[in-house]
Amino acid sequence: MATEPDTHCHYMRRLHEILADRPLAAIPALADALLDRLVAFEAEAKAAGASATTLDAISNARFTAGVASLRPWLPLPRGH
Repeated sequence: MATEPDTHCHYMRRLHEILADRPLAAIPALADALLDRLVAFEAEAKAAGASATTLDAISNARFTAGVASLRPWLPLPRGH
């Protein structure tokens, strides 16, 4: 059975891996997929009993991804 610090490190490591995909989130469909992935990851971490610090980090990443997915995506005008 994993100890609290081991669990904390495991979920934080996975959060960093998920957020490594974030530069690709400039495309709306990918931003939505990232948000869905973070929501599912947060539920998984809660169910596993992750620490409050870890859940806060996941929640903040989810909130930031959600706000980013709300911005309108318009193609750049020609010449840019």
